[in-house]
Amino acid sequence: MKRALTGILMIAVALSVAAAEHRAIAVAPPDDSLTITFIEGDSNQGSMIPAGNDAWLDLKSVKRMGASNEKSIRTRHRFGVRVVRAGGAGGSAVITALLDSYDGRATYRLDGKPLTSAPLIVDAHAAVGTVVFHTLDIDVPVSIAEGPLAASITWQVTTD
Repeated sequence: MKRALTGILMIAVALSVAAAEHRAIAVAPPDDSLTITFIEGDSNQGSMIPAGNDAWLDLKSVKRMGASNEKSIRTRHRFGVRVVRAGGAGGSAVITALLDSYDGRATYRLDGKPLTSAPLIVDAHAAVGTVVFHTLDIDVPVSIAEGPLAASITWQVTTD
């Protein structure tokens, strides 16, 4: 009788371990990660070079135009942002941007709001899969010596 009871207990333990392993495999969540892609807009001041989740903005040469009493030179670039979900599902997301590093030679505004090292909410309810266009203004004081501008804008996307 003890041998039969021991055999039954061993089978019951083996079945419960196998069931636990099966459950662990069945509950693996699907990949639901979000990424951002950039789309060139209708700008004639510089060109954007999309590179996967990154984009490079080449301002080429910025020249002073207009009255000689201008305090700064502004360049404006329009570009699109699309949120993509790995699983292909829709929904919405929050997009933020911040000025990660810059050389201090210019000021940056995104959709009219100052871009600083603090995260700026660009879109609180961005529809996944839809392109939304934004405007980046770069103001360079005329007192700054000629030379390249260096800045890095970090974009983040999270589920809302």
